Amino acid sequence: MLWEHLWTVLQAAIVGFQQGEIRKERALADAPLPSIKYGVPILPSNTRTYKPMGIGDRNPYSRNFTGVSVTPRPPSIPTTTSPSTKWVEDKKGLLKKNKTSTTTTTYGQSTTTIAPNTGSAGLCPKAEKYGSGPPNECEGPSDPNGLPRSKLEDWFTKDIFEDLFPFSNLGWGPTPCFPYSYESFIIAARYFPDFGTSSPNENYTADQNHKRDLATFFAHAIQETGENNINLYNDKTRTNEQSDDCFYRGGFYNWFEGGPSSGFLPPEHPGYQPEDGNVCSPQGRYCAESPELNYWYPCSNTTTNSTVTPYTGCYFGRGAIQISYNYNYGQFSDWLKTKNITYNLLEEPNLVMTSMNPPLAIMASLWFYMTPQPPKPAMHDIIMGTWNSGPVNEAQGYSGPILGPTSLIINNECGGEDPTDPGGPGESRRIKAFKWFCSYFGVPAGSAKELTCKDMPVPLDQIKYNYSYQPDWANTWKEQPCDCAPAAYAGIVPYFDPNFYPEQFVESNDVNRLRCIASIYANPSMYSMDNSSSPCLNF
Repeated sequence: MLWEHLWTVLQAAIVGFQQGEIRKERALADAPLPSIKYGVPILPSNTRTYKPMGIGDRNPYSRNFTGVSVTPRPPSIPTTTSPSTKWVEDKKGLLKKNKTSTTTTTYGQSTTTIAPNTGSAGLCPKAEKYGSGPPNECEGPSDPNGLPRSKLEDWFTKDIFEDLFPFSNLGWGPTPCFPYSYESFIIAARYFPDFGTSSPNENYTADQNHKRDLATFFAHAIQETGENNINLYNDKTRTNEQSDDCFYRGGFYNWFEGGPSSGFLPPEHPGYQPEDGNVCSPQGRYCAESPELNYWYPCSNTTTNSTVTPYTGCYFGRGAIQISYNYNYGQFSDWLKTKNITYNLLEEPNLVMTSMNPPLAIMASLWFYMTPQPPKPAMHDIIMGTWNSGPVNEAQGYSGPILGPTSLIINNECGGEDPTDPGGPGESRRIKAFKWFCSYFGVPAGSAKELTCKDMPVPLDQIKYNYSYQPDWANTWKEQPCDCAPAAYAGIVPYFDPNFYPEQFVESNDVNRLRCIASIYANPSMYSMDNSSSPCLNF
């Protein structure tokens, strides 16, 4: 049968695509992955343990490695970042920031400017902690593919990460024993070599583009999973600027949608440990169904004996920027397979929070940030200016490297920025967070118009081009093999128009066409096709 032959061809094509992608990633790096990185050994997971020094410390976790000597960081990478400013007490007893200078730190051949508020995390009140904290020992994050280091690591260091996210992991701070840590972040980033390293536009310098990329990702993490402690602004012993410096350091705080105590989870296990997300209430299923979705990304129907949280197929939001719904978990699983990583996230969606080999909590979020889903471009491509907004939007100034439309992609938010601080949730918080991170990194945020999608005239799904592969309806009635063709409406199998998407995604069109054809023969009824109405099925 033709469809059996197509499956064979498709499998061979996917294997070739996987191997090619892995080779590309290895070739993009400057050097092989070292066994010791910045004083942190990269070891097989069965040889690595982490033990706490003391609860309540800002960075309470030291690393104990058996039989491994830890070497210092390379001389070109600073071991600490010294803030160039000090907080002083003014006449009213308020802490005041002296903004007379910035610190420029040299990394090899490049320089990066660190903003005056670097290092001020220790002046913030401690976040509220939930649960009992990290375990006494754990297997830290590891990479089954052993990918080489990303160029991002040349400038974005562990010191910066921990200064930015001191309240992550439900207030316990960055630790390799929980989903959010620098170690997990850099492993995830290695799978996306363009993240924080590319500079495809001339509107900004390379250094500015790199940092604006991270600022965008982190800004969305503030809205999606930040602590968002508005009480910081009610404390009159702090200035508004000081409150900002603490508020926007609240990213990577929550793990689950509705956290820290998620209503989707059992009351006795409300989300204080990553494993709590293994079951959920009916409201947390987030199962989208249709004939096509049920074929490509069927929801798990596995249940438990609990009447409160009876489901294990729970697709509510998880991770730094919260992937949700079965189709996103399924597509992320498909992407993992192209990296020779096999996890069935439709059956075990909570692996997004519990897997450390590789660490999926940040990786899933980066995948969502870096991957276009027609008619939506990738958020990364928008902030880098490599998206095509269409002639009408472009004429109104909505093109190039701007933030605004990224809020439209992640949650269909285009309400603009609130005039007060910290303002409300939604696009306003994303804008304010982006401006803060840009200030922290010492790079321009762009004009006020570029920060919002509020006045963008044509929504992304109304820009006319082909979005997906569908049965080639013009020929299904013919006595010849079935085929698929690009269609001007969204679908499960994407078509990446070369005029709208980067080449790396356009290259997947041939494989996607074969996937579409194979699905016609495997399950024609989801397209309302049968052998009598569609003679192509007989070939």
